[in-house]
Amino acid sequence: MRVKILMNSNPFFTSSASANRWLNLIEGLKELHLDLKVVIVGSYQSKAEWENFEKTSHFNGIEFKYLTTKTIGGIWQRRYHKYIGKHIQFIKTKHSIRKELSGFDGIVWSQNDLSLWKIITSIQNKSFKLICEMSEFLDIHHFNKGNTLHKRAGDAKQVYFEKTYINTLDGFVLMTKTLFAHYSTFHNHPPLLHLPMTVDLERFDKELPVPSNFEQPYMVFVGLMNDAKDGVNILIEAFAKIHMQFPEHKIYLIGGWNYDTPHHQKLIKANGLQDKVFWKGEFSRDEIPAIIKNAALLALPRPDSKQAQGGFPTKLGEYLATGVPVCATTVGEIPNYLTDNESVYFAEPGSVESFADAMAKALTNPQGAKIIGKKGRDVAEKSFNKDIQSKLLHNFLQQLYNENSK
Repeated sequence: MRVKILMNSNPFFTSSASANRWLNLIEGLKELHLDLKVVIVGSYQSKAEWENFEKTSHFNGIEFKYLTTKTIGGIWQRRYHKYIGKHIQFIKTKHSIRKELSGFDGIVWSQNDLSLWKIITSIQNKSFKLICEMSEFLDIHHFNKGNTLHKRAGDAKQVYFEKTYINTLDGFVLMTKTLFAHYSTFHNHPPLLHLPMTVDLERFDKELPVPSNFEQPYMVFVGLMNDAKDGVNILIEAFAKIHMQFPEHKIYLIGGWNYDTPHHQKLIKANGLQDKVFWKGEFSRDEIPAIIKNAALLALPRPDSKQAQGGFPTKLGEYLATGVPVCATTVGEIPNYLTDNESVYFAEPGSVESFADAMAKALTNPQGAKIIGKKGRDVAEKSFNKDIQSKLLHNFLQQLYNENSK
């Protein structure tokens, strides 16, 4: 069985929750001996990426193909490409993808991108089976900060998927039971597979040195510096309430600039935490394990939201995989897997006081916290193991392929 995956960027050179999800599933399927080919529709994102992939068609045993030789680096070049250049190249990209998929009789799996969806649906008499994976509701852009272009693009994407693209799918993979129930209501929906969040446990098995510029003991948040999605403001305000009890501890915030970042800096200053809370910016995927494995506590202050209800935080799987104790909120399907004071320290979503209490409980009893961290790791091994999830996906794809071969 052959599988072609169409992506805008290379997951081996992109550090994000989405890239980690893709990477875990791609590597898991490769370990099950699937014939995989990743087709990169977008450009090289950096000189380093070009140097690693320009002269090879294989990486870690996986076949790669770039449809362009351009390198787009820097925020302004990326913005130009996203809003203007990408559309100028649409006809050329469309021709290249059609040529790549002509006569292909395996499985085609596309990244969730409106342009890619339109190109794929334009192919007449396709000989392949088409699948899609969804990890959150498509209307969450209405609840997050963003400009008018973002919101219009989000609306167009949702409408096209629900009116057109879903009707062309032969299989649909969903991260949460909430999404599964939602799309089960669609008329003539394709076969559905519930595939929970995945984590590569082996990334967190080794003992790693404390990264430079990180001073123990410390707590960590990794994610989007966004209040509506991840509640970074709640974390800062909660720590302000307890930092005098734990004067030796610091908090490191790991993630790129966001609309809420200036507000976080003001909160830190207003609470006198300039020497306690530090925004460190982005780190590569390879650097994250050392950062979180050496923490005393990992924080996930996610508030209740449409995104939390339909999605599941990839970072939670990575947190748990370290065996470090985790403080999280009871949103979405997180309580379906974890138990308060057994495998996690739970707090009420949106409550500064509750999150402060949960952190204090963990920091007051380090030995008990280590036991809870270990049990959290056990949950990750049982419920989010990349090897287990990959087998589920492999069986689903095999069934679709066998139907195509009849």
